[in-house]
Amino acid sequence: MAAAPVSVDDVPLLVVVLAGNPATAAAVLSCLKPVDTRALRQLHPAVAGTVAGIPWANTTTPVVDVVRWRAALPGAVGARLAERAVTGLLSSDAAVAALAGVTNLDLSGYDAVTDELIGCLPTSLRALDVCACYNLTPDASFAHLTALVSLGCSTEVDAAWIAGLPSSLQELTIGSISTTGFRSRLSLAHLSQLRVFRSGCSDMAVGTLVTLPPGLVELDLMACQNFAAAPALFRRLHGLQTLNVAASDAGDEVLACLPPSLVCLDAHSSGPTRAAVLPPLPALRQLDVSDTYAGDALMGSLPAGLEELRMVRCAGLTTGAKLGHVPALRLLDVSRTRVGDALVASLPAGLEELRMVRCGSVTDRATLDHVDALRALYSMGTALAPATVAACRARGCAVPASNVLYEHRRNVTALAMLGDGRLASGDGDGVVVLWNVAAAGSNTTAVLRVSSGVSAFAALPGGGGGRLAAGKGSSVMMGDVSGPPPVRTANFLCGSPVSALAVLSDGRLAVGCDDGRVRVVNVDANTAVATLEGHSQKVVALAVLLDGTLASGSWDDTVRVWDVGRAVWVATLGTCVVYCLAVLADGRLACGTSGGVVALWDVGSRTHVGTLPSGPVQVLAALPDGRLASESAGYTIQLWDTRPAAAAVVAATGRAAGTVPMTVLARVPERIVALALLPDGRLACSHTTDVFLLEVPPPATYE
Repeated sequence: MAAAPVSVDDVPLLVVVLAGNPATAAAVLSCLKPVDTRALRQLHPAVAGTVAGIPWANTTTPVVDVVRWRAALPGAVGARLAERAVTGLLSSDAAVAALAGVTNLDLSGYDAVTDELIGCLPTSLRALDVCACYNLTPDASFAHLTALVSLGCSTEVDAAWIAGLPSSLQELTIGSISTTGFRSRLSLAHLSQLRVFRSGCSDMAVGTLVTLPPGLVELDLMACQNFAAAPALFRRLHGLQTLNVAASDAGDEVLACLPPSLVCLDAHSSGPTRAAVLPPLPALRQLDVSDTYAGDALMGSLPAGLEELRMVRCAGLTTGAKLGHVPALRLLDVSRTRVGDALVASLPAGLEELRMVRCGSVTDRATLDHVDALRALYSMGTALAPATVAACRARGCAVPASNVLYEHRRNVTALAMLGDGRLASGDGDGVVVLWNVAAAGSNTTAVLRVSSGVSAFAALPGGGGGRLAAGKGSSVMMGDVSGPPPVRTANFLCGSPVSALAVLSDGRLAVGCDDGRVRVVNVDANTAVATLEGHSQKVVALAVLLDGTLASGSWDDTVRVWDVGRAVWVATLGTCVVYCLAVLADGRLACGTSGGVVALWDVGSRTHVGTLPSGPVQVLAALPDGRLASESAGYTIQLWDTRPAAAAVVAATGRAAGTVPMTVLARVPERIVALALLPDGRLACSHTTDVFLLEVPPPATYE
């Protein structure tokens, strides 16, 4: 896939002919990756020629053999090299020669990247990523890369290293590790073309900051702690449009010195106080001051052109907070603040999305009748009147119906549905709460305490549906919770922290651990009957497939499939770092990964059959009707229609193959770490100390 979407004019004529029309051809070509070229070349000799001539710029599919890659794709201009390929570069002149003409190269994350290897890279490079390559030193020279426009690097820096950077650079990213050289004054003045600068140095010297070229457009100084010494340094950046000073000491003085050119400001978790106000910023469109003390005064100083405002958990907001004149505002998030009815009354008529989750000072007297354009309202845990919510829905506004369970004092870390229909929720203090979710108000039926925080749950068979396994520290507690406390329990010691649990088809318990092992436990005998070894890093997810085999996801970038009866590993599904797994109703395996997608696999054929572009996914839940729920994309709960019938309808519309219909179920201000499907079809979601019970819309009907 190209680095940017392919335009119609760039599509080879042969691809247009095969696709049927130019628009579809551009969409198809944008979705293709070099990994697809093996099958494409087998279609027809003419297709093979077209494939070879495409200037592939893909940097997501790792290239294992550089020489063979170049022979197959002579037109390619970009690549992400696998570790084996990087290791072999210095010992193979042919491999180095094969990189000639490459303009975009990703070598990030490999210890094999050394100062010597940098010297072998082709002078044609325009973009190079060597972030997290920790064997690089300040002696690494990039001076020969005279065409370099973009560089990402993690290394110690000194004056000589900075001076050796090519003056052609327009984008420079210095990683968050080992940037101590910036603590002394280093001059960036010779990088006069620099437009984007990102630094992970938390204590960059002010003397370095003041040498940034005035034409800078984007500046990321997240976590920097020296702004108090020079709050006015931003005034000289007269073209600055995007500024990130999140988690820094940027306070009221910095806000007062922002340039009027600014379009986007991220200052969450930084230093603004209740007295903070903004100067005239006519171009500002996006502002995030979440997790600060910013309050009513700042809200009253907002520019009229502001379109997005996030003030989540802003301690300075009060029940008297009101918006000023912001007619362009389209999105507002004031979740978990003390705003009240006055804020609701001041909302502009053109607001399209309002997030005010757990705003306890908003009462049932607040109305939204004046917000005609509202299309999405997320107000879980906020006491809006039912009539107000109903009126919003009647105007076409999406409002998730929900109930909120309050009991925990620490963040909820695990959820599970017991066989008797109750919901179990466990938190970081080791408190386990059992809920009768079928009752009005979802009554608490029991509160238990285990010896440490709960990491995972699994509902065990038998015992009248009241048996529960809970991972806690390096052990698993198993007990019958059908009666009143105290509960008789048994503890199985794993010798390693427990990250995941799953009940096998024969009733045994699979336990995924931080040491990379999966232990199989006979629950009744409280003994381990097998240990599955193969992962090199912690096992964070387990899922039992329809044929009884077990899938385990690990931080070692793999999903392994096990025949548990024979205690053997039968398949490996390559992916990114795995966070979660779920088995769809038709048997496909969904893998939530760090790579920004949910990967869908046909496990029987070991085939990757789909990709859901959702952002890093921490948790998944498969619905019995074939749909899939995920938490991703900035604390958003998404509902994917992964049914084959939906895919067929999408394909018939001419959209790109593999596109899946998606509905936003809810947006929340905190990360969701656990999901559980209730018997009545609702979805339970952990949210800090609460549990939200969300109504799930019925699936679409396809002819």
